[in-house]
Formats: sequence, C-alpha cells, structure tokens
Amino acid sequence: MRFDPTVFAVRRFQLAQFAWLLIVILSASVMAVEPAAGSLVVVNAWSRATAPGAPVGVAYFEIVNSGGQDALIHIETAAARQVEMHSMATVGGLMQMRPLLAVDVPAHGRVRFEPSGLHAMLIDLVRPLKKGDRFELTLAFQHSAPVRVEAIVQDLGTMTAPGGKDTDK
Repeated sequence: MRFDPTVFAVRRFQLAQFAWLLIVILSASVMAVEPAAGSLVVVNAWSRATAPGAPVGVAYFEIVNSGGQDALIHIETAAARQVEMHSMATVGGLMQMRPLLAVDVPAHGRVRFEPSGLHAMLIDLVRPLKKGDRFELTLAFQHSAPVRVEAIVQDLGTMTAPGGKDTDK
C-alpha cells in the first residue's frame, strides 16, 4: 500500500470539519442550558410584621422567568441569621410545612412564594419586623446571577402583597 498525499489531505480536512461541527454543537447545548442574563426578575417582595420577641418571620415574592429553566437554591438577608425555603400543603386534613433545598423555576414561567404555599422562613431575626420596614433579600440561582430585591413589611396577619389582592384563597 502506497502513501497518497491527496487522500491524506482529504481525510485531514474531513476530520477538521467534524471537529468544528462538534464544537458548534457542544457550544449550542451549553448555551441552551444557561439562562440569558437578566432573564429572572423578582417582584412583589413583602413580609409580615412580627409579634414582639418572635424569633421567626416570613417573606413572599414572585419570580418571573423569561429565559430557560433554573432553580432557586439559596436566599440570604441581613434581617435574619438564616433563611429556609418551605412549602405548605394540606395532607390528611392537616397543614404541613416542609423545608426545601431548591425550588424549580420553569422556563418562561413564574413561581409564587405566597401565604399557605411556598415561602421564605426568616429564622433568628436580628430585630422584630415592623410595618413599613424594608429589608433586602438576595436570591441565588443554580444558573443565573443572584437577584436582589427589597421586601416591604406589612401588618401582622396580612395575607396580601402591597397593593395586591388576597393571595390566600
């Protein structure tokens, strides 16, 4: 068998084309997983005033996603030493609260943290929450950059977002 430089050059060219095609496909798949910058917005953040001496509070908000699927993985605030995500559900006629490690945020969807549903539990409050107070929440996501939002404290026992409708129906 003789070495043919023409066949070698054609094979090398085909291999280079295949490598570029593979790079393009892999790049496109990585870009499809990562949500676009700024595709997550957090709106209507609010909380309730707490009773004097209460060690915990709660925060509610809505995540609006105009990009690809993501997940909320952590929440921080200077108002409390720890924040946990919880879900509430009625099981056998009893309301049960369960901690969550993450909350899925569907592509082009919304996730509401609201009374009797998903909520952010503010544990070991730094000081009591009073009506009219404001505090910052920082939401960390699996793929997207962290999002900061200011929560407004409503009256103790309030079931509505500021200027919103009753969310506990």
